[in-house]
Amino acid sequence: MYAKRSLRMLLAAAVGSLGILVINPPVAQAQQCVPAGAPTSPVPFAQQMLTPERLWPMTSGSGQRVAVVSTGISGNPLLGNRIAASVDLSPPSRSSLASGRPDCLGLGTAVAGIIAAAQSEQIGFHGMAPSTQLLSAKVVGDSYPNGAQPRESVAPDTLAAGINWAVDQRATVITVAAVSYQDSGALRQAVQRALAGNIVVVAAAGHAERNDPPGIVPFPASYDGVVSVGMIGPDGMIAADTHAPRVDLVAPGADVTVSYPDSGVGPASGTELAAGYVAGTVALLRDYRPQLSNAEIVQRLLATATPAPEGVDSGRYGHGIVNPYQAAVANLVGGHPIALPPADPDLPTAEELAREAAWQRSNSLAYALAGAGIAAAAVMTVVVVFGPRGRRRRWRTGLAPVPADRPEDELPAPPVELFGDRPKSVG
Repeated sequence: MYAKRSLRMLLAAAVGSLGILVINPPVAQAQQCVPAGAPTSPVPFAQQMLTPERLWPMTSGSGQRVAVVSTGISGNPLLGNRIAASVDLSPPSRSSLASGRPDCLGLGTAVAGIIAAAQSEQIGFHGMAPSTQLLSAKVVGDSYPNGAQPRESVAPDTLAAGINWAVDQRATVITVAAVSYQDSGALRQAVQRALAGNIVVVAAAGHAERNDPPGIVPFPASYDGVVSVGMIGPDGMIAADTHAPRVDLVAPGADVTVSYPDSGVGPASGTELAAGYVAGTVALLRDYRPQLSNAEIVQRLLATATPAPEGVDSGRYGHGIVNPYQAAVANLVGGHPIALPPADPDLPTAEELAREAAWQRSNSLAYALAGAGIAAAAVMTVVVVFGPRGRRRRWRTGLAPVPADRPEDELPAPPVELFGDRPKSVG
């Protein structure tokens, strides 16, 4: 539902820039819809985190039909001819002048782009499985129903109709990017029909508002067998609290780049967008491993998820962050993981203690004998090498004696002035 708010804020900014101010108009006005997005963008953080293109040499979702149960899908050049079929099951608009656009609110187009948008040289954003076909089940018109508690909730029977239509269209994955806060037998039956038809059902976990009544539960995310998805932000941390009693996986959903109606891309947030990333991963996985059942696909998703900060089976992160590459290529063992028994080392018996003591004594004796052997060998070496020399010297030292300190004989001093007594000659 963050996505709806982000898209609506963009719409409000666009309207304000045109200097248009509408306050309680006296006549019915056509619904203002989300405008087109920007023509360029850098590579979004979600793609850098999940790197689906690593799998494209092996699988790009070919042959998969992914249904988006949401606000419809508008034609965006990034989607090309991906939309295989569409239906409008939304209730009548509150306005007497409906917009007539396939997707006025933009949420369905955003989720569809996350799943199947093609690559573009100008736009860094692309989808998870660009070869996938899309099925659009529009269950929300130009606005959400009046009196919905909490806001932006869809009637459960309307969601059921969208899911049943997707089953009839041979969907392999159903992305429920709309939330109902009411349970109904029709919705339960529709989900059970999809699961029985070997379809993977992925649903947004919703977002908790401060003024929400206590105890509300989102559907179909709370049903068994449905993959309930929460959202994380660019920092990898959970972006908001969710209504679901459980969260199975989390995926990028806060401040992500999405495709906008008609053309271009822009920012948005919501668990519905995170559900789109998981649905795109399922499309890749079903294409790469077609022999797996829907239950086995879900098991791989949970077993290969990147651990989240709160550990496995966290109430907010579930099993962790969806990991497309590992989900496709990892080798898993059969069965379910079981906890190991606690460590309980047995105390040694008396026989084991006696055996250990005997072993220590034998080691000590071996070391003593080895030391004695080394000492005997040293003695024998001394006797063999130095014995003959000793006998020749009669066991006297072989060093030269220190010379005696003997005073030198005193010599007479040289004569002084030997002819000094003669007179010096003159001339």
